[in-house]
Amino acid sequence: MKAGKIDIGNLKELILDKISASHQDVLVRPKIGEDSAVIDFGEFVAVMSTDPITGVKEGMGSLAVNVACNDIAANGAKAIGIQQALLIPPTTSKEEIVAIIQDINQAAQDLGIDILGGHTEITDIVTQPLVVCTAIGKTTKDKYVTSSGAKVGDDIVVTKWSGLEGTAILANDYYQKLVELGIDEGLLKEGQGLIKDLSVISEGLIGAEFGVNAMHDVTEGGLYGSVFELSIAAEVGFELEENLVPLHPATKAISDKLKINPYQLIGSGMMILTSERGEELVKELELAGIKATIIGKIVEKKRVVNTKEGQVTFTNAPQDELWRFLAEN
Repeated sequence: MKAGKIDIGNLKELILDKISASHQDVLVRPKIGEDSAVIDFGEFVAVMSTDPITGVKEGMGSLAVNVACNDIAANGAKAIGIQQALLIPPTTSKEEIVAIIQDINQAAQDLGIDILGGHTEITDIVTQPLVVCTAIGKTTKDKYVTSSGAKVGDDIVVTKWSGLEGTAILANDYYQKLVELGIDEGLLKEGQGLIKDLSVISEGLIGAEFGVNAMHDVTEGGLYGSVFELSIAAEVGFELEENLVPLHPATKAISDKLKINPYQLIGSGMMILTSERGEELVKELELAGIKATIIGKIVEKKRVVNTKEGQVTFTNAPQDELWRFLAEN
Protein backbone atom coordinates (compact mmCIF):
# COMPACT_ATOMS: atom_id res chain seq x y z
CA MET A 1 0.00 0.00 0.00
CA LYS A 2 1.06 3.60 -0.57
CA ALA A 3 2.09 5.76 2.37
CA GLY A 4 -0.53 8.21 3.59
CA LYS A 5 -4.25 8.08 4.26
CA ILE A 6 -5.68 4.70 3.23
CA ASP A 7 -7.58 4.86 -0.05
CA ILE A 8 -11.38 4.84 -0.01
CA GLY A 9 -11.74 1.32 -1.44
CA ASN A 10 -9.51 -0.26 1.20
CA LEU A 11 -10.99 1.91 3.94
CA LYS A 12 -14.42 0.50 3.16
CA GLU A 13 -13.31 -3.12 2.64
CA LEU A 14 -10.77 -3.46 5.46
CA ILE A 15 -12.19 -1.12 8.10
CA LEU A 16 -15.72 0.24 7.71
CA ASP A 17 -17.33 -3.01 6.56
CA LYS A 18 -15.91 -4.75 9.65
CA ILE A 19 -17.50 -2.33 12.16
CA SER A 20 -20.87 -3.15 13.73
CA ALA A 21 -23.31 -0.57 15.11
CA SER A 22 -25.79 -1.00 17.95
CA HIS A 23 -26.19 2.14 20.08
CA GLN A 24 -29.14 4.34 19.12
CA ASP A 25 -27.58 7.46 20.68
CA VAL A 26 -24.88 7.55 17.99
CA LEU A 27 -26.25 9.96 15.38
CA VAL A 28 -23.25 10.06 13.02
CA ARG A 29 -21.23 6.86 12.68
CA PRO A 30 -17.99 5.97 10.86
CA LYS A 31 -18.49 6.74 7.17
CA ILE A 32 -16.42 7.89 4.20
CA GLY A 33 -16.32 11.67 4.31
CA GLU A 34 -17.43 11.95 7.95
CA ASP A 35 -14.47 12.60 10.25
CA SER A 36 -16.32 12.83 13.58
CA ALA A 37 -18.83 10.86 15.61
CA VAL A 38 -21.91 12.72 16.84
CA ILE A 39 -23.55 11.40 20.03
CA ASP A 40 -27.00 12.33 21.32
CA PHE A 41 -27.18 13.84 24.82
CA GLY A 42 -30.71 15.22 24.73
CA GLU A 43 -30.71 18.95 23.95
CA PHE A 44 -26.99 18.76 23.12
CA VAL A 45 -24.75 16.50 21.08
CA ALA A 46 -21.14 15.54 21.73
CA VAL A 47 -18.79 15.51 18.74
CA MET A 48 -15.56 13.46 18.82
CA SER A 49 -12.69 12.99 16.38
CA THR A 50 -9.19 11.46 16.39
CA ASP A 51 -6.20 12.35 14.20
CA PRO A 52 -2.50 11.42 14.11
CA ILE A 53 0.31 13.63 12.90
CA THR A 54 2.88 11.87 10.71
CA GLY A 55 5.42 12.99 8.13
CA VAL A 56 6.22 16.17 10.08
CA LYS A 57 9.41 17.27 11.83
CA GLU A 58 8.44 20.65 13.29
CA GLY A 59 5.27 21.75 15.10
CA MET A 60 3.65 18.32 15.34
CA GLY A 61 2.02 19.18 18.67
CA SER A 62 0.15 22.23 17.45
CA LEU A 63 -0.75 20.46 14.21
CA ALA A 64 -2.29 17.56 16.15
CA VAL A 65 -4.44 19.89 18.24
CA ASN A 66 -5.60 22.02 15.31
CA VAL A 67 -6.36 19.12 12.98
CA ALA A 68 -8.47 17.27 15.56
CA CYS A 69 -10.33 20.42 16.59
CA ASN A 70 -10.94 21.30 12.94
CA ASP A 71 -12.90 18.07 12.55
CA ILE A 72 -15.10 19.17 15.45
CA ALA A 73 -15.60 22.58 13.82
CA ALA A 74 -16.63 20.93 10.55
CA ASN A 75 -19.64 19.57 12.42
CA GLY A 76 -20.53 23.06 13.64
CA ALA A 77 -19.48 22.27 17.21
CA LYS A 78 -17.13 24.06 19.60
CA ALA A 79 -14.23 22.03 20.96
CA ILE A 80 -13.98 21.67 24.74
CA GLY A 81 -10.76 19.71 25.14
CA ILE A 82 -8.36 17.10 23.84
CA GLN A 83 -6.63 13.91 24.90
CA GLN A 84 -3.33 13.04 23.28
CA ALA A 85 -1.29 9.86 22.97
CA LEU A 86 2.44 10.43 22.54
CA LEU A 87 4.65 7.55 21.36
CA ILE A 88 8.35 8.36 21.60
CA PRO A 89 11.44 6.41 20.46
CA PRO A 90 14.12 5.73 23.13
CA THR A 91 16.54 8.12 21.38
CA THR A 92 14.31 11.12 22.16
CA SER A 93 15.70 13.59 24.70
CA LYS A 94 13.77 15.03 27.63
CA GLU A 95 14.08 18.44 26.01
CA GLU A 96 12.39 17.18 22.84
CA ILE A 97 9.51 15.72 24.86
CA VAL A 98 9.06 19.00 26.73
CA ALA A 99 9.07 20.91 23.43
CA ILE A 100 6.26 18.72 22.03
CA ILE A 101 4.15 19.06 25.17
CA GLN A 102 4.68 22.82 25.29
CA ASP A 103 3.63 23.00 21.64
CA ILE A 104 0.45 21.04 22.41
CA ASN A 105 -0.28 23.18 25.47
CA GLN A 106 0.23 26.46 23.60
CA ALA A 107 -2.10 25.36 20.80
CA ALA A 108 -4.73 24.35 23.36
CA GLN A 109 -4.42 27.73 25.09
CA ASP A 110 -4.70 29.55 21.76
CA LEU A 111 -7.95 27.69 20.99
CA GLY A 112 -9.34 28.11 24.50
CA ILE A 113 -9.60 24.38 25.19
CA ASP A 114 -8.31 22.07 27.93
CA ILE A 115 -5.95 19.11 27.84
CA LEU A 116 -8.11 16.41 29.41
CA GLY A 117 -5.58 13.58 29.60
CA GLY A 118 -3.74 11.13 27.40
CA HIS A 119 -0.96 8.57 27.35
CA THR A 120 2.82 8.90 26.93
CA GLU A 121 5.03 5.92 26.13
CA ILE A 122 8.66 5.26 25.20
CA THR A 123 8.79 2.58 22.51
CA ASP A 124 11.12 1.38 19.78
CA ILE A 125 8.10 0.63 17.57
CA VAL A 126 8.35 4.21 16.26
CA THR A 127 11.44 5.89 14.78
CA GLN A 128 10.30 9.45 15.49
CA PRO A 129 7.76 10.96 17.92
CA LEU A 130 4.14 10.26 17.00
CA VAL A 131 1.25 12.35 18.33
CA VAL A 132 -2.35 11.13 18.17
CA CYS A 133 -4.99 13.61 19.33
CA THR A 134 -8.65 13.08 20.20
CA ALA A 135 -10.86 16.17 20.45
CA ILE A 136 -14.31 16.46 21.98
CA GLY A 137 -16.80 19.27 21.51
CA LYS A 138 -20.48 20.03 21.82
CA THR A 139 -23.33 21.92 20.18
CA THR A 140 -27.11 21.90 20.28
CA LYS A 141 -28.85 19.11 18.42
CA ASP A 142 -30.42 21.52 15.93
CA LYS A 143 -27.09 23.07 14.93
CA TYR A 144 -24.76 20.18 14.07
CA VAL A 145 -23.68 19.85 10.43
CA THR A 146 -22.38 16.86 8.45
CA SER A 147 -20.61 16.24 5.15
CA SER A 148 -23.55 14.19 3.93
CA GLY A 149 -25.93 17.17 3.89
CA ALA A 150 -24.69 18.65 0.58
CA LYS A 151 -27.50 19.17 -1.94
CA VAL A 152 -27.52 19.40 -5.73
CA GLY A 153 -27.38 23.07 -6.72
CA ASP A 154 -25.35 24.14 -3.68
CA ASP A 155 -22.48 26.55 -4.21
CA ILE A 156 -19.14 25.16 -3.01
CA VAL A 157 -17.42 27.76 -0.84
CA VAL A 158 -13.87 27.45 0.51
CA THR A 159 -12.00 29.54 3.06
CA LYS A 160 -8.42 30.84 2.95
CA TRP A 161 -6.07 29.09 0.49
CA SER A 162 -5.45 25.60 -0.87
CA GLY A 163 -2.55 23.54 0.50
CA LEU A 164 -1.97 25.64 3.64
CA GLU A 165 -0.71 22.89 5.93
CA GLY A 166 1.52 21.30 3.30
CA THR A 167 3.00 24.71 2.49
CA ALA A 168 3.87 25.33 6.15
CA ILE A 169 5.40 21.85 6.52
CA LEU A 170 7.52 22.11 3.37
CA ALA A 171 8.61 25.68 4.11
CA ASN A 172 9.83 24.53 7.53
CA ASP A 173 11.27 21.09 6.82
CA TYR A 174 12.78 21.87 3.38
CA TYR A 175 13.70 25.50 3.92
CA GLN A 176 17.33 25.24 2.80
CA LYS A 177 16.51 23.17 -0.28
CA LEU A 178 13.86 25.69 -1.33
CA VAL A 179 16.28 28.59 -0.85
CA GLU A 180 18.79 26.76 -3.06
CA LEU A 181 16.03 26.34 -5.67
CA GLY A 182 15.69 30.11 -5.78
CA ILE A 183 12.63 30.90 -3.65
CA ASP A 184 12.84 34.22 -1.84
CA GLU A 185 13.52 33.74 1.89
CA GLY A 186 10.90 36.31 2.81
CA LEU A 187 8.27 34.34 0.89
CA LEU A 188 9.37 31.13 2.63
CA LYS A 189 9.00 32.86 6.00
CA GLU A 190 5.44 33.73 4.96
CA GLY A 191 4.91 30.07 4.12
CA GLN A 192 6.21 29.03 7.53
CA GLY A 193 3.85 31.54 9.13
CA LEU A 194 0.83 29.80 7.60
CA ILE A 195 1.10 27.33 10.48
CA LYS A 196 -0.81 29.98 12.46
CA ASP A 197 -3.75 29.85 10.01
CA LEU A 198 -4.62 26.17 10.34
CA SER A 199 -7.70 26.52 12.54
CA VAL A 200 -11.14 26.50 10.90
CA ILE A 201 -13.07 26.85 14.15
CA SER A 202 -14.36 30.34 13.32
CA GLU A 203 -15.68 29.39 9.89
CA GLY A 204 -17.21 26.21 11.30
CA LEU A 205 -19.22 28.12 13.88
CA ILE A 206 -20.23 30.76 11.32
CA GLY A 207 -21.29 28.06 8.86
CA ALA A 208 -23.44 26.31 11.46
CA GLU A 209 -25.13 29.56 12.50
CA PHE A 210 -25.67 30.52 8.84
CA GLY A 211 -27.34 27.19 8.13
CA VAL A 212 -25.03 25.61 5.56
CA ASN A 213 -26.03 22.22 4.21
CA ALA A 214 -22.62 20.60 4.62
CA MET A 215 -19.07 21.23 5.84
CA HIS A 216 -15.83 19.28 5.53
CA ASP A 217 -12.37 20.46 6.54
CA VAL A 218 -9.57 19.92 4.05
CA THR A 219 -6.84 17.49 5.16
CA GLU A 220 -4.96 14.70 3.34
CA GLY A 221 -5.59 14.57 -0.38
CA GLY A 222 -5.91 18.34 -0.34
CA LEU A 223 -8.89 20.28 -1.63
CA TYR A 224 -9.72 17.83 -4.42
CA GLY A 225 -9.50 14.81 -2.12
CA SER A 226 -11.68 16.46 0.51
CA VAL A 227 -14.35 17.59 -1.97
CA PHE A 228 -14.38 14.03 -3.32
CA GLU A 229 -14.93 12.64 0.21
CA LEU A 230 -17.78 15.09 0.82
CA SER A 231 -19.41 14.04 -2.44
CA ILE A 232 -19.19 10.36 -1.46
CA ALA A 233 -20.75 11.10 1.94
CA ALA A 234 -23.62 13.06 0.36
CA GLU A 235 -23.99 10.75 -2.68
CA VAL A 236 -23.69 13.68 -5.07
CA GLY A 237 -21.24 14.98 -7.66
CA PHE A 238 -19.26 18.20 -8.02
CA GLU A 239 -17.92 20.54 -10.67
CA LEU A 240 -15.00 22.79 -9.68
CA GLU A 241 -13.25 25.60 -11.54
CA GLU A 242 -9.53 25.27 -10.82
CA ASN A 243 -8.79 28.87 -11.80
CA LEU A 244 -11.09 30.06 -8.98
CA VAL A 245 -9.27 28.14 -6.23
CA PRO A 246 -7.23 30.59 -4.11
CA LEU A 247 -3.49 29.92 -3.73
CA HIS A 248 -1.11 31.71 -1.39
CA PRO A 249 2.00 33.04 -3.23
CA ALA A 250 4.23 30.83 -1.05
CA THR A 251 2.20 27.76 -2.00
CA LYS A 252 2.47 28.56 -5.70
CA ALA A 253 6.23 29.15 -5.49
CA ILE A 254 6.90 25.94 -3.54
CA SER A 255 4.57 23.87 -5.72
CA ASP A 256 6.18 25.14 -8.92
CA LYS A 257 9.71 24.38 -7.71
CA LEU A 258 8.92 20.94 -6.25
CA LYS A 259 6.47 19.99 -9.04
CA ILE A 260 3.64 19.49 -6.55
CA ASN A 261 -0.07 19.83 -7.29
CA PRO A 262 -1.21 22.43 -4.71
CA TYR A 263 -4.85 21.38 -5.03
CA GLN A 264 -3.98 17.87 -3.81
CA LEU A 265 -1.65 19.03 -1.01
CA ILE A 266 -2.64 18.46 2.62
CA GLY A 267 -4.64 21.54 3.47
CA SER A 268 -5.74 21.99 7.08
CA GLY A 269 -6.84 25.61 7.44
CA MET A 270 -9.29 25.47 4.53
CA MET A 271 -12.96 24.64 5.14
CA ILE A 272 -15.38 23.47 2.46
CA LEU A 273 -18.95 24.69 2.97
CA THR A 274 -21.93 24.06 0.70
CA SER A 275 -25.03 26.24 0.57
CA GLU A 276 -27.67 27.34 -1.92
CA ARG A 277 -26.84 30.89 -0.76
CA GLY A 278 -23.14 30.91 -1.56
CA GLU A 279 -22.74 34.64 -2.17
CA GLU A 280 -24.45 35.49 1.13
CA LEU A 281 -22.21 32.99 2.92
CA VAL A 282 -19.08 34.53 1.40
CA LYS A 283 -20.17 37.96 2.65
CA GLU A 284 -20.86 36.56 6.13
CA LEU A 285 -17.41 34.97 6.32
CA GLU A 286 -15.67 38.07 4.98
CA LEU A 287 -17.44 40.23 7.59
CA ALA A 288 -15.63 38.07 10.15
CA GLY A 289 -12.31 38.65 8.39
CA ILE A 290 -12.18 35.21 6.76
CA LYS A 291 -11.21 34.98 3.08
CA ALA A 292 -13.92 33.01 1.24
CA THR A 293 -14.41 32.01 -2.41
CA ILE A 294 -17.05 30.18 -4.46
CA ILE A 295 -15.17 27.59 -6.54
CA GLY A 296 -17.92 25.42 -8.00
CA LYS A 297 -21.24 23.63 -7.63
CA ILE A 298 -22.67 20.44 -6.21
CA VAL A 299 -24.15 18.49 -9.14
CA GLU A 300 -25.98 15.18 -9.50
CA LYS A 301 -23.36 12.63 -10.56
CA LYS A 302 -20.20 13.77 -12.32
CA ARG A 303 -17.11 14.55 -10.23
CA VAL A 304 -15.01 16.88 -12.34
CA VAL A 305 -12.56 19.78 -12.19
CA ASN A 306 -12.23 22.19 -15.10
CA THR A 307 -8.53 23.00 -15.53
CA LYS A 308 -6.64 25.01 -18.15
CA GLU A 309 -5.66 21.68 -19.76
CA GLY A 310 -9.28 20.48 -19.89
CA GLN A 311 -11.84 18.70 -17.75
CA VAL A 312 -10.50 16.11 -15.27
CA THR A 313 -12.80 13.39 -13.91
CA PHE A 314 -12.19 11.97 -10.43
CA THR A 315 -13.12 8.35 -9.73
CA ASN A 316 -11.23 8.19 -6.43
CA ALA A 317 -9.65 10.55 -3.93
CA PRO A 318 -6.08 11.41 -5.03
CA GLN A 319 -2.98 10.50 -3.04
CA ASP A 320 -1.75 13.46 -1.05
CA GLU A 321 1.09 15.32 -2.75
CA LEU A 322 3.10 15.67 0.48
CA TRP A 323 3.28 11.90 0.85
CA ARG A 324 4.18 11.49 -2.82
CA PHE A 325 6.96 14.05 -2.47
CA LEU A 326 8.33 12.45 0.72
CA ALA A 327 8.31 8.99 -0.90
CA GLU A 328 10.27 10.27 -3.89
CA ASN A 329 12.72 12.36 -1.88
